[in-house]
Amino acid sequence: MMLELEGLGGGYGQAAVVRDVTLRVAEGERIALLGRNGTGKTTLLRTVFGLADRQGGEVRLAGRPVPRGRPDLLARRGAALMPEDRGVFPTLTVAENLRLATRRGFVPAVDPHEIFPLLTERRRQPAGTLSGGQKQQLGIARSILSGQSLIVVDELTQGLQPSFVQQVLEAMTRIAATGVAVVMVDQHAGLLLERCDRAIVMQTGRVVFDGTSSTDNREELDRLLAVA
Repeated sequence: MMLELEGLGGGYGQAAVVRDVTLRVAEGERIALLGRNGTGKTTLLRTVFGLADRQGGEVRLAGRPVPRGRPDLLARRGAALMPEDRGVFPTLTVAENLRLATRRGFVPAVDPHEIFPLLTERRRQPAGTLSGGQKQQLGIARSILSGQSLIVVDELTQGLQPSFVQQVLEAMTRIAATGVAVVMVDQHAGLLLERCDRAIVMQTGRVVFDGTSSTDNREELDRLLAVA
């Protein structure tokens, strides 16, 4: 397994948002993490990557534990998170942002410059002066360049034109085919369900569904997402 969470709890200070989450993500698997706003999706990701307080449980990457307070180990082992705020460095140029994200000796299955022309056109522009959609492109590109083993993208389609959304989903499929695990979060469940191997639905900080998005499960998924 690439990513394993065992009884994970997390939140902010004494406030618990995520409770007793156990899940597995295999190499090359594409996961849709779904649920309405406030159900704990973002906090779960932030807990895994050390941006929220881990209040219990275990995180393992490729079978190796990631101790509490050591999110740097995830990055060193090739795990990349694009957070909800895109995670770009505003005072650095587009090219500098990409250079910082690039892992030495790693060539991703997809060149993000081929998906997003602005990475070349605006390479000298400070990232902080980009529009929201342009920052989204840069953030996704950074995750592709650094995600050698695991790529996690929060709010995948935020600010993206529909044509770019399809290209990104196709790119993630190609990347997953090389063994990289991909976890994607978005409010547009239908898009992800069409492209992912498995769906995970959260409600009130807990996982309430973990299974395929096959026709047999769609009725249950639709019901859960209607109230998630």
